[in-house]
Amino acid sequence: MTEIKLYKTTTKGLKIIGMSLPFVAIGLWMITQEPVGTTPYIMGWVCTCFFGLGIPVGLFQALDKRPQIIITENGIWDRTTNQDEVKWEQIIEAYPLDIHGQKFIALVTDETFVFKKKLYKWAERINKEIGAQNLNLHLGQINIDEIELTNFINRLSKENIEERSKLIKTFRVNRTSFSQSDLQKILVYVLISITLLFLTLSSYVAFGIVMGVMGISAITARWQPDNLTIIKYAGIGTWLGVVNLVLLFGTIQIYDHITEVVAEQVAIEIEEFQKQNTSFPTGIKSIKEKLELNFIERYFADQIDYKTLDNDYVLEANMLFGKRRYFDKNNSEWR
Repeated sequence: MTEIKLYKTTTKGLKIIGMSLPFVAIGLWMITQEPVGTTPYIMGWVCTCFFGLGIPVGLFQALDKRPQIIITENGIWDRTTNQDEVKWEQIIEAYPLDIHGQKFIALVTDETFVFKKKLYKWAERINKEIGAQNLNLHLGQINIDEIELTNFINRLSKENIEERSKLIKTFRVNRTSFSQSDLQKILVYVLISITLLFLTLSSYVAFGIVMGVMGISAITARWQPDNLTIIKYAGIGTWLGVVNLVLLFGTIQIYDHITEVVAEQVAIEIEEFQKQNTSFPTGIKSIKEKLELNFIERYFADQIDYKTLDNDYVLEANMLFGKRRYFDKNNSEWR
């Protein structure tokens, strides 16, 4: 039998893995660096487990060699629809559909096509609102031009079986490429994530607002299935909030680690100065210049304020969220 088999691209699976790995790495780092039972330790496990699910999903997508869509001279079948093969005689019309960036081909069928199970009424309402049909071919995982495939389906539905066989034999898949609009979307989301991160780190109030918006977005996306525009932006808001939360805790861990290393080096040099001169230095500018610090560590070193007491000294700094903290020399950590 002459047929065309369309497969999922490995690129989709690799993208999922690529997006998951950085967050898994942050989570593992938090687990190994923090004491058991602390909030960062728990968040590390949450981050690792949640985003770790993307790795097997991505591997399955990348390694799944089963055809998703099969086109023969008798009809067309899509694995994702969970329906039987649609005969060409049952197809009245096919048209392309774009639902929030996801590509579909909607199939208008006659009454002879029997669905395995009926859709829920709310699902039928959504399909009607967005212009979809009860049977839609999902092309999100397939690298193919949806307009060309739509025209091909419409032509096959109007030809006899001999002509269909000839058309199928001569059909060549034209794959789509990474577009400029895709790059623009990625850049916009990256800029939004960076902006949210800096905003969240500015104060506890900003952190609460961002987390509140994420929570409202998640609830809205879950309980408002009839309004697709709300669902779209609520979903985006939820994911941006999750990404921001992971980046936030990762940034806090990296920040604390670097500042503790820098403060410990400064403290060692101060105490070495005291041993040699029997008194503490009046300032630490020369000490900071003496240290071999990279530009990031030097930036943190410049944020440290130094004060002398009777027989001791204190290192203080304005840390994340604008909080004033002092360095505990005995435990080598900021408090």
